[in-house]
Amino acid sequence: MLSTANRYIILFLTGIFCLLNLSASAQKKSKVQIRNSNTAEFIMNTNPAINKFLGDVFITHGDIKMYCDSAYQVKELNTLEAFGNVHIINADTVHIYGDYLKYFGNTKFAELRNNVKLQNKSVTVTTHFLDFDMNESVGYYYNGGKIVDAKNVLTSDIGRYYTKQELLFFKDSVKAVTTDYTLYSDTLKYHTVSKVAFILGPTKIVGEKETLYSENGWYNTQSNISQFFKNTTLDSKSYQIKGDSIYLDRNNELARIFKNVELRDTVNNLILKGNYLETFKNTEEALMTDSAVFIQITEGDSLFLHSDTLKIEKDTAKFERIKAFHHVKFYRKDMQGICDSMVYTMQDSTIRLFNNPVLWSQQNQMVADTIGIQTKNEAIRYLHFRGSAFLTAKEDTTFYNQIKGRNMLGHVKENKLYKLDIRGNGETLYYPVDKKVIMGMNIAKSSNINILIENNKIDKIIFLKKPDGNMYPLFEVKKEMKFLKDFQWLDEYQPKSKEDIFIWKQYTPIRKLNTLQKKPLKKGTL
Repeated sequence: MLSTANRYIILFLTGIFCLLNLSASAQKKSKVQIRNSNTAEFIMNTNPAINKFLGDVFITHGDIKMYCDSAYQVKELNTLEAFGNVHIINADTVHIYGDYLKYFGNTKFAELRNNVKLQNKSVTVTTHFLDFDMNESVGYYYNGGKIVDAKNVLTSDIGRYYTKQELLFFKDSVKAVTTDYTLYSDTLKYHTVSKVAFILGPTKIVGEKETLYSENGWYNTQSNISQFFKNTTLDSKSYQIKGDSIYLDRNNELARIFKNVELRDTVNNLILKGNYLETFKNTEEALMTDSAVFIQITEGDSLFLHSDTLKIEKDTAKFERIKAFHHVKFYRKDMQGICDSMVYTMQDSTIRLFNNPVLWSQQNQMVADTIGIQTKNEAIRYLHFRGSAFLTAKEDTTFYNQIKGRNMLGHVKENKLYKLDIRGNGETLYYPVDKKVIMGMNIAKSSNINILIENNKIDKIIFLKKPDGNMYPLFEVKKEMKFLKDFQWLDEYQPKSKEDIFIWKQYTPIRKLNTLQKKPLKKGTL
């Protein structure tokens, strides 16, 4: 049994809770008040009763103000309909206009139709269909709308405007127009203060010279800085760029692309691949690093080249120039090579290899101080070997045909070396073959020599000046006679497939090793 005192306490607390609930209910369901009208009519014989107000109608609901030409109020349901020149003011800064309003006072929910306009600070939303939640201060449209702020015009089928957060959300057929570009999107968010647009679905941004596609990212329309993260592609008339992430600074005309990067030059049939790309539009430069690969596409075969860094730039004549530097290695079925740095100039269609270059073609190994590969219509025409030129071809497991000179010029037809001109300090060491039998070893010297090659073998040697040479039968050939000075067989460095271009072994020409060995040690060194 409860004591009398306990019963009074329980009744007292119950009464307080009831009062609190009644107060909350009353606060939630405050009545819509008609503050002014020119005429009024009260129709009591309907269920529920309807009150009609005509002319200069002024309505309040808490801190919400409403104006219209006429209104029908159902006081029992705490609802009203407003007609003509409807104007709602919510939280002082939000102004909504329309031809028709249906307002639900218990939920503070407004339905506006026809010629609807919502204004909040610098943002204006226009539509024919707008629902507005006064509690959350959120507007919705479902059958098309337009948003205008200081710089941008945006349209979409579906839209939400969170006025407190100053955030716009758009869905379906989204289109944004600025002075610099037009944006088409499936889903978009836009913050009206920061001027940042957030891409949440398939989106295309079309500029005067470029088009960007992405499915996730953000774009600051004020600073012109953006970043995109999913299925992103940047297209122009002359190139296409793809990557996992693309950062763009339009003011400085700078782009940075990260991971799985591909730049495709559609004019010159060139591809750059890597994991980091930086491009400067104003200087028309591009820098690729991190697993950088250069691919030259041709009908017969493609050239695959890897180096630490790849750079595309314009020369003084505005022709494109590609530079590769440090640990350069390339592969094509008919030609492979290594060097420390390389330059490919579009003006003369020539690839130049620098710093310990080695070139392999048709079973021939070629080295020089610098090597030039001159092309025309995507086919090799000439091979230029300048300084300490040395060509080696393996005859069998122990014999090597060798040609060296100061400079050499290789003539190529249908991607096959058919003639070699040696100019200055020419030397030859080769093994004539008759019916697959090696006849001996021929050594000759002449300042200038022309060599004709057929089926990858030396067919004829033409000495332009009287040679100094000799023919030795094989039984007289001693080990030390088999090699010209600075001979070096470099088969272990040759890339045998396009995958081998990523495997690097340091190579130093034997002539440089000999030079280093001859240098006296400095005092105090071991």
